[in-house]
Amino acid sequence: MSTAKVIINLNNFEHNIRYMQSIAKKADLYPVIKANAYGHGFDRIAHKIADLKLKGVCIATINELKQLIHLNFNYSILHLGKISFLDFMLYQNSNVIATINTLDDIKKIKKYNNSSKPIRAHIKVDTGMTRMGCDIKEFIEVLDSCLKEKSISLEGIYSHLANSETSNSDYNNQQFIMFQKIINHLKDKSLNYLKIHLLNSGGLLNYPHFNYDIIRTGLALYGISPLHNTRNKFKPVMEFKAPIVLNKDIVQGTMIGYGCSYEAKKDMKISIIQCGYGDGVPYEFSNQGFVYYNNKKIPIVGRVSMDLISVDTTLVDCKINEYVTIWGGESSASRLEDIADYFNNIPYTYITGITDRVVREYIDD
Repeated sequence: MSTAKVIINLNNFEHNIRYMQSIAKKADLYPVIKANAYGHGFDRIAHKIADLKLKGVCIATINELKQLIHLNFNYSILHLGKISFLDFMLYQNSNVIATINTLDDIKKIKKYNNSSKPIRAHIKVDTGMTRMGCDIKEFIEVLDSCLKEKSISLEGIYSHLANSETSNSDYNNQQFIMFQKIINHLKDKSLNYLKIHLLNSGGLLNYPHFNYDIIRTGLALYGISPLHNTRNKFKPVMEFKAPIVLNKDIVQGTMIGYGCSYEAKKDMKISIIQCGYGDGVPYEFSNQGFVYYNNKKIPIVGRVSMDLISVDTTLVDCKINEYVTIWGGESSASRLEDIADYFNNIPYTYITGITDRVVREYIDD
């Protein structure tokens, strides 16, 4: 039987990389490929990045780090997460860069590094995100400790904007000021060799003058723009599709789906789509969302169930085994940014929610 699938266009992925490179100028792009490359397929995206010879990538979890090493990925791998000392041998791989968040991290690295070779590391500084990173007041002590510790090869300093998708943000400006103080301190210490990075996709698009040495770009590479005014610059990489498995003619008053949440207001035709929240269709689409067929919006009627959704195809001539689009693809009607805006949500939750039972197909010329 036909099943839901996502079509991943790696040509569009490359297009988006080239566009971001044109803005980044001399800064290196480190694509963020955490969470299964934002749902696009970790292995294939990593291979494409290697083919394009980008200098590095960013990942979040220790399992993602293990997976990249298993793939023999031969470029820098910046682990954004907390160091896993139970898996410390992974950081002795010459491609891996650990993130140091605390003084305690430095003490433990000294304890666990039984190799004569130092591990590569970047310090993360919390300039206002209030998540990971050392406190700005502790930075100089953390920096000095790293520089003195022979088991650490310090290569970079970074932070993260809390409000990168907003231009002219006062809060971002406060973070820029704090981060610039750090950079000035590095210059005073003749530490200009350290790689500096602050921006993600939204940060680069809004504040290209703060591009520094590395850009940790994620969402935009997958063709989803964090800014309204740049959407036409990016080509969607993913199209989420599912097949029609049954057409039904129903009469006025018929109840559709769990909870009888939709009652037919008139005689109508519905189509049953082989896709549900077990595949990654958000439950919030129940009675409110749409699918797309030949650039036409078709309303979802009834609740999204685990395996199926029902749609109103009264005005559409569609056949069993034809596919509808859930989101993405070439049509401007099904852009995920607009769908997420409609539900007051963010695209990240949709693309990372696609489950393993959805088949992934790749286009790569």
